[in-house]
Amino acid sequence: MTNIRDLLAQNIKKYRKIRGYSQEDLAELAKTSTTHIGMIEIGKKFPSVKMLEQIASALGIDTPELFTTETVVFMPSHGLSIKRLHQEILDEVEIFRKKINDKIEKPSND
Repeated sequence: MTNIRDLLAQNIKKYRKIRGYSQEDLAELAKTSTTHIGMIEIGKKFPSVKMLEQIASALGIDTPELFTTETVVFMPSHGLSIKRLHQEILDEVEIFRKKINDKIEKPSND
């Protein structure tokens, strides 16, 4: 039976590789050091709850998924989880909505 620290270490490394991230990439996205990510991935350190949330967010997964034995479904063409893809679409829609509102408020003199 795998202990929780080993499971976490394996999952972080697995999802990091699925996303195509180096330890440096993940560290930057999770706002921590490369050394810290490395220590977590080899099971020498156990991150705080806040750091777990930051790592999960950087990997595009929910925090509990770091502790499961099943891999989250990813969109093969993008390497994105469905939840992350949904959020990115919502973000793009919001940007588009703001551009439309700006045009309505400031019509061009064409």
